[in-house]
Amino acid sequence: MKQETETEYQVLPQAELFAVMNENGRFQFMSLNCEEHLGFTSAEFIGTFMKDYVHKDDLFLVESYFYNEHHLHPCTFRFLMKNGTFIWLEATVDFIKTTSAKKENQIVLKIKLLKSSEQENRSKPVQLNNPLLTDEAKEINLYAEELLKRMPCPLFISQKGQLCYVNQALIDLLGGTSKEDLLGLDVLDIIDHDYHDIVKNRIQRMQRGSYVGLIEQTWRRLDGTPVEVEIKAAPTLFNGQPAELVVLIDISSRKKFQKILQKSRERYQLLIQNSIDTIAVIHREKWVFINESGVKLFEADDYPDMLGKSIFSSLDPEYHEQVKEKLHNIVHLRTDVEVTKQSWHTYKNSTIYTEMVCIPTTYFGEPAVQVILRDISDRKKAEELMLRSEKLSVAGQLAAGIAHEIRNPLTAIKGFLQLMRSAGKGEETYFDIVFSELNRIELILSELLMLAKPQERILKETNLYTLIGDVATLLETQAIMNNVMIVHQHQQDQMWINCDQNQIKQVFINLIKNAIDSMPKGGKVTLSSIKEGDYILVHVIDEGEGIPPEALKKIGEPFYTTKEKGTGLGLMITYKIIENHKGSISIESELGQGTVFTLKLPSAETEKN
Repeated sequence: MKQETETEYQVLPQAELFAVMNENGRFQFMSLNCEEHLGFTSAEFIGTFMKDYVHKDDLFLVESYFYNEHHLHPCTFRFLMKNGTFIWLEATVDFIKTTSAKKENQIVLKIKLLKSSEQENRSKPVQLNNPLLTDEAKEINLYAEELLKRMPCPLFISQKGQLCYVNQALIDLLGGTSKEDLLGLDVLDIIDHDYHDIVKNRIQRMQRGSYVGLIEQTWRRLDGTPVEVEIKAAPTLFNGQPAELVVLIDISSRKKFQKILQKSRERYQLLIQNSIDTIAVIHREKWVFINESGVKLFEADDYPDMLGKSIFSSLDPEYHEQVKEKLHNIVHLRTDVEVTKQSWHTYKNSTIYTEMVCIPTTYFGEPAVQVILRDISDRKKAEELMLRSEKLSVAGQLAAGIAHEIRNPLTAIKGFLQLMRSAGKGEETYFDIVFSELNRIELILSELLMLAKPQERILKETNLYTLIGDVATLLETQAIMNNVMIVHQHQQDQMWINCDQNQIKQVFINLIKNAIDSMPKGGKVTLSSIKEGDYILVHVIDEGEGIPPEALKKIGEPFYTTKEKGTGLGLMITYKIIENHKGSISIESELGQGTVFTLKLPSAETEKN
């Protein structure tokens, strides 16, 4: 990218420095000789903002200059060097616009460093008060002098900085009573000391016939009070000698307003940057601004990771059409401020859920959209847990009735079938099939009853390490028959919890059996445990085929199973037991890599506290 940028801008007119910025004012390129002139290396500029280097008193001048795409004169301002001092620069800008959605508009700066020794092309100055002019030229000259005198803008003509002509507007601006109060003064006597060096530089350049750029300065009235002015100047001739024609605009009111605006903007920026919600600006379907909360929400390392990137690279494809329509309505119809929900993928491949509100705004004069994103991932998880809890409750209420209603006729059917079988009536194969299915129905009923009946928990302080070992021993034969090895990796052999031993054993039986069943070709089940703060974490890790993302969301729901002969109740009961023990279960799975079930249970010490 760097090499491409250098090649692309080699055709620019020769300047001491040149730089490329995006529309946000972030440097994308700086010529390599910047270190020689400014102290910073090119790499140090990349990714930083222009506003961080401009003197605070020149900031509004620079911003307004860059905002306007048509300039007759360069802009003169102070720029921070690495040694902490400021240097005067003169800059012109070119705008490179693109219609491509993949590229962003750019601003190219051509910069000159203002030094007293610089040589420039001379321009032919305007002549005023030349005694050698013809009668016709003298008449034109008198007309020009009368015009200058009547101009409402303060102006003066100086030679080497000494005032030799002033109009009434300048006299009024500086608090004089007549032109004699000003004629003969050195301009440095009425200009704030901070600007003396740049004023000397500009006078020398105009003496050589060179034009100078727009600049803002602080002048002093005759009574010593400050006045803020904007200066436009050009070389001229006065009485046949090189001179400087200077026009002033009183910008004191504008400066006061700018300071108020700056404070307001700083407060606004502070509010945005410290907002808990993500606040961003979207222009041409790309992020052009985002606050600190947004960078954290999307798990980006820094702002450049997001700025200039398409919003759809992070947005779940399911919501692309919804968001495109929303942005279109905001930009073109100035409507649609309703709250919508969507999911995104972060830069670390996590899934987040948000509520989004959009309002119209502008970005460098073009329509744009300001969005507020509120992270509702925790709320969505809570809603899912509540829904799962409700499902468990409903299933529990239904379970007892279903089990009892089915078990009675089932017992009769099974009894009569056994009589028919003993009497030798019917095909033996048919009996095998029917009894197999009846046994499956009984299994479902048994698990339904376990879910339904209000089991009284007998809590006892238990060493989880020992309990897991007992369950593993119980299932070791089944594991060997399926070519599965059970491996233990425990942090310590003393990890105590308060639990109903039978229920927690049932949990580990369910999880380990599921792990074994997930590996029909054999493999390894790893049981690990670790104490983390006030909790004990237990991991049950298999090397199976993994669980698809769409199925992962349904794990634990009543009657949902991924196994051909499963009932969908085992994990449902597991979740209920763990929740009753004030714990939680989380699942991580990757297709082709296996699944990790993590149980989080409060330690006995926490329970005592």
